[in-house]
Order: sequence, then structure tokens, then C-alpha cells
Amino acid sequence: MKLKLLLWISRRSYAQLHRLSLVLAFLARRVFKYRLQVIRGNIERSFPEREKEWHLRTERDYYLHFADITVESIKHFSIDNETALSRMKHLNTEVFEPFFKAGRSVLIAGGHLNNWELYAVTSNQNVPHDAMAVYKKLSDPVMDKAVRTSRQRFGLEMVRTVDAQDWMKANAQGPNPKAIVMGFDQSPANPDKAWWTDFLHQETAWYYGLEKWAHEYDLPVIYGHIYKDARGHYTTRYELVSDRATDLRPGEVLERCIALLEEDIRNHPSHWLWSHKRWKHDRPDGMLLHGRTNSIQKTLQDV
Repeated sequence: MKLKLLLWISRRSYAQLHRLSLVLAFLARRVFKYRLQVIRGNIERSFPEREKEWHLRTERDYYLHFADITVESIKHFSIDNETALSRMKHLNTEVFEPFFKAGRSVLIAGGHLNNWELYAVTSNQNVPHDAMAVYKKLSDPVMDKAVRTSRQRFGLEMVRTVDAQDWMKANAQGPNPKAIVMGFDQSPANPDKAWWTDFLHQETAWYYGLEKWAHEYDLPVIYGHIYKDARGHYTTRYELVSDRATDLRPGEVLERCIALLEEDIRNHPSHWLWSHKRWKHDRPDGMLLHGRTNSIQKTLQDV
């Protein structure tokens, strides 16, 4: 029943969906107070230098943006390829060409900014490599199958996190170069195995997989900035982070990506996933907090 309802909603026009999102945003914030304390606390701690009115305005804008992303993602259950491509532009895709011609797979790093679901639907059609995305299985098996089907409709391959290491061993340096898409900004399950840095004024744990795979398989890393041009319209702009991670110190690839993500969030603060419990871990005793202040400017200048 749930899936049938979602499929029915997905066949509505974007104008209808965006009218629905206005209602959902109001209900989520004012009536149900969906993760209100999580969202408000995340924004306040991330921008302590801003006044309360700014915090509340960003919170309000986030609820509307999140509602837009929600209804637009439902749209992807039935969207056609032409419509999807018209809604997400991909810029600077030529950055992939020298690696593709050399037969080298690449890592695409990105955060949960703007419509990452639409990015998944359109990524394979816009890069020369065969695209694969690592994903965490949903607890609801019906919705898990529906989301995987939606994301894979136009050629993207989805690989569960538990299977990703085996997939990498078999494919990362195989005859057909791959573009491995990784959302690197989720909170890691084990804080003892994480990379810890200061991020948005808070001690933050990061999955090390992006860094590990870049070194282990000698993969170039390309960052995908996703911008919201208007409601329902987005642009992904690709930027080379590193072509040889093995020439860099451990952690530098990840820190470059973190710096780019933080810059994107500061430029468009209501467009990140503030409802996620990003800072649920405390840094374990004895775990090193890696400094970023001096390395950010240097590494970005080197890109």
C-alpha cells in the first residue's frame, strides 16, 4: 500500500509536488516538530557566530528544502530519462576524460547537499565511466528495493556497504574503469576507527573508506559540488581533488574533501542534511584530533 501511494504521488507534476512540499514543511516543523531539536541544535552549534534570527531562518528554509527533496525523490520512482537530465546539469565532466582514457577508475566524493537522489539517477549518463554507488541497506525491505530500483533505472550500479570491499577488489582496477560514488559525510558506526577533525566548530568523526580506497587502489578523487538552481533544478560541478593519493600524506585526500564540503555548507547553509544525527559520537580518549586550519588553505591552493 505504501509503495502504491508513492508511485501515485510520483506521477504528479513538479508544480503539484512543490505545492505538497509546502504543506509537508509546515506540518514537519510546526505540527509534528520532526527532529526539531536535532536540526536546531546542529545549526546553532555549527554557526555559533550567527544571531538567533539567522538560525531560525536557516531552520525554516531547511524544512522547506528538505520537503522539496523528499517529494522530488518520490518523483524519481517514475521519472523518465529526458526529464531527469533536464533537472540536473553536470559541469566540468571533462575532468574524467584523461583517467577514463588511461583505464583508471575514479572515486567521486560528495556530501548530502541538495538532491543527491537526482544525482544518483543522472550520474551514469553524464560521466564516461560506468558509475557505481555505495549505499546502506534500508531496514524496510520493500522501500529498500524501491529505492535501489529508482537509483539504478538508468545504469547506476548500487552496492551495499557490506559488499563494497569485495566489489572493489574485483572491479577497482579491472579492465572497465569505474566511477565509484561515495557520500562521505555520514556519521561512522565505530568512532574508534574514524578520522577525527574539527568541522563546523565541532569535533567530528569521518569514515576513512574514501581515503583508504584512494591509496589502496591508486584512484583519483573527484569532488561533486551539487547546487540548487531553483526548486526542482540542480547542477553538479566536478572538481579534481587528487590524481595521485599515494603522493599525499595519509588523511590529506579526506581533509581536502572535508574542506570543500564545509565551504559548500557555509555558502548554502539550508541545503545540507541537518536532520541527520551527525554528531552522535564523542571522540574516544586518546584518539587524535587531526588539525585542519593550516592544511585547508594549502591543500585547496594545490588543487
